[in-house]
Amino acid sequence: MSIRFLLFILLITNDAWAVPELGQKIMITSTSREASEAGMIMARKGGNAVDAAVATVLALAVTRPYYAALGGGGFALIKMNKQIEALDFRETAPAKTSEKYYLSKAKNASTDGGTAVGVPGLPLGLFELHKKYGKLHWSELFVPAIKLANEGFQITGEWSEYTLKQKAHFNDVGLNVFFKSKTLPYKPGDVFIQKDLASLLKEIQTRGVSAFYSGLPARDIADTVQAAGGDLTFTDLKNYKVRWLKPMEVKFDGFDIYLMPPPSSGGLVIATALKLAEKLKLKDSLPLSLDELHLIGEILNRSFRGRSLLGDPDFNKNPLEKLLSDKYIEELKSSISHKSVKKLDPLNETQFTNETETTHVSVMTANGDGVALTVTLNGSYGSGVVTRKYKIVLNNEMDDFTTRPNEANAFGLIQGTANNIAPGKRPLSSMSPTLVLQNGKLREVVGAPGGPRIISAVFQVLYRTLISGWNMDKSIQAPRVHNQFLPHKLFIDPNSFSPETIEGLKKKGHDIVQDSAIAKVYGVQLNKDGLLEGAFDSRGDGAAVGY
Repeated sequence: MSIRFLLFILLITNDAWAVPELGQKIMITSTSREASEAGMIMARKGGNAVDAAVATVLALAVTRPYYAALGGGGFALIKMNKQIEALDFRETAPAKTSEKYYLSKAKNASTDGGTAVGVPGLPLGLFELHKKYGKLHWSELFVPAIKLANEGFQITGEWSEYTLKQKAHFNDVGLNVFFKSKTLPYKPGDVFIQKDLASLLKEIQTRGVSAFYSGLPARDIADTVQAAGGDLTFTDLKNYKVRWLKPMEVKFDGFDIYLMPPPSSGGLVIATALKLAEKLKLKDSLPLSLDELHLIGEILNRSFRGRSLLGDPDFNKNPLEKLLSDKYIEELKSSISHKSVKKLDPLNETQFTNETETTHVSVMTANGDGVALTVTLNGSYGSGVVTRKYKIVLNNEMDDFTTRPNEANAFGLIQGTANNIAPGKRPLSSMSPTLVLQNGKLREVVGAPGGPRIISAVFQVLYRTLISGWNMDKSIQAPRVHNQFLPHKLFIDPNSFSPETIEGLKKKGHDIVQDSAIAKVYGVQLNKDGLLEGAFDSRGDGAAVGY
């Protein structure tokens, strides 16, 4: 018996190594220990799940600038008391952009520099979330983040690695901020202080979010973007609005799963995958067996197929009912063979039209409240543009639009015309904050960063916790696969599957790619003993804290 195969057997039979954090009253899991502890400070002061989530994200803007900076945006699913809502604070296209905006520009114009920047939504998203559901005073939520910015925090290996990789991507301001000098990077163990960011946080703390969108920070953003060749204006920032949306809901094996609607594509894809898993009786397959992994790959392939028809609901009539209809799901099911891979053609965009880098926070309390909140800059450090005065890292979210027809974006996704650029429009996203209820009680809060791999990761963790019956930590750490329809490849965690399993998948027709970019999941669930069980993905930094 090979060592890898022995490890595989231990993985599916032994829980000893997979021990989640446990708590009775609240559990917070995020990509940064300092940030998770910032949320816990609010909880101990009497704050609720929303207070904890907002404080955690503000601290992440300090400790994880490569994906949680205030120059980004995101989505949240919230359960407070009996109310379940979705909040869309996704970035929007500047008023001076258009469907053909990038056709005459350089290939990297949607990923690098000022032309890549969408109007940030994160600060207003946090403000509106707190305004509707928060308990503590707005100003209290900033205290831990401001302290971290003023006094500094210890850099991790991930921080150092991510930052060094993006050195050539930064403007001059970014280089001056995130490197000791142009030739000397910060290293793990160094303390990183951000006085300018602390100043920005204090402005939003004392003057409210209007300071960001119509004050000096807005001028700072607009002037910096325009100097970097972009077209975002002060008026774009002043006019930005968030949207409260109705979550998607799908029933799965006795659970009620609440998912993010468009402009997230995650809700549709996960709902499709769950429906196919039931129809194909996936739970009859041994966890992590060759047969199960083959079916998961084919289920994900079919589920991503409908993504190309989606776009911002204010600009596009999304055919969700048809894509989730029994008729269409049955068609997808009948195209899947247990024996071998079968490829489908892309959907015709007319046949249904009649009717990146990212981070996640999961918070759950004993009284049944929860927040699943995913924020993003798209790529690591976004556009590489850092503002002159306040040192705000700005997103490159414009690449999530269909910038050039029939060409893949930075995540290898070929997008449809429903996702074309228009002024004020929000690009399609893979962010998938998710809530699970059972008999009306919150059972699980989960989400992930990782581009389109967010969707496949969240689906597999849901499946492991709800069907395989594994604890949250084991479910998150387990090897995963990813298939996004195009390209027709099965991406797998490297060095995580036995050679026999990989060879078996190849014999079934899978084009295997061992890829370390599999998404990172952060989740909390209520276990059978009534305890809150939190875990973070060991594929990256993180911390689960609770009491």
